[in-house]
Amino acid sequence: MRRLVDIDLLGDGALQSDMAMGSLLILIAGTLLGLCGMVLIPHEDISVLWFVLLVAVSAAALPVHELVHAVAFKLVTGFSAHVTFGFTGWMLHTSAPGTLLPRGRFYAVLLAPALLVTLAVGCGFWAAGMPLLGWFLAVAHLSGCTGDLGYARIIASEPMAAWVEDTERGIALFYDE
Repeated sequence: MRRLVDIDLLGDGALQSDMAMGSLLILIAGTLLGLCGMVLIPHEDISVLWFVLLVAVSAAALPVHELVHAVAFKLVTGFSAHVTFGFTGWMLHTSAPGTLLPRGRFYAVLLAPALLVTLAVGCGFWAAGMPLLGWFLAVAHLSGCTGDLGYARIIASEPMAAWVEDTERGIALFYDE
């Protein structure tokens, strides 16, 4: 096995800027679609409580997102991964330094929160009779997943990469010789 590339997310300002731009684009597109949906779909009244829920649930989704990463790391490694949590700059992050996984399993760890948390907040509030709030919560959460989505894009762009190692600062991609 040989190292293909190292990605230092925590130290790469350009990559962080790309992530921030991706977040902004998701927020803008999601907001525009949500506003169109307001015209077409019956929805709940928007009140001060609606905005309080939007902010509170969005804030609560951040640590839940990281916990989902932790559980995914544990599940795909047979509970052998040593998981750590951190806050660097403006980012919460979960890491299992030294954990080497086949790319498919690493995709599962990366994308589990984007899928599960986004669906949970979106569908949960939709089912509770607040579809518009559910939509905006899903959009807000998904906009916070751009680091994970960016990693998935980077891995996909390296077809030789068969293995992904989680590092303290990002990821390393490896290929079989």
